[in-house]
Amino acid sequence: MSTEPGTQPGAFLQLIEYRTERPEEMQQILKRWLAAIGAHRTARWYVTTADRDHPATYVQLVEFPSHDAATANSGHPATARFAAELREICSEDLIFRNLDVTEYAHLDMP
Repeated sequence: MSTEPGTQPGAFLQLIEYRTERPEEMQQILKRWLAAIGAHRTARWYVTTADRDHPATYVQLVEFPSHDAATANSGHPATARFAAELREICSEDLIFRNLDVTEYAHLDMP
């Protein structure tokens, strides 16, 4: 079990929505990005989801300690290559949403 703290107020989340018929290629794109960015990575975690109501639509949520950390991550050449590779497998342009965390609660199961 991780001892890392969960998301906290002040953290920053980026939501990336994309449409692709080639979702299996996303894992390889992510692996290349992780290797290329190495120790310069400021993203702490990500979750990739498939939209049950909209076939071929995926949403990835990426957490950063702050907006400044996300900006540094976005400015890295490896992230630019990641976005370009992702666009190549997508049928529409990527949608980005930039979200400031205002509240976080971990809900234990009863």
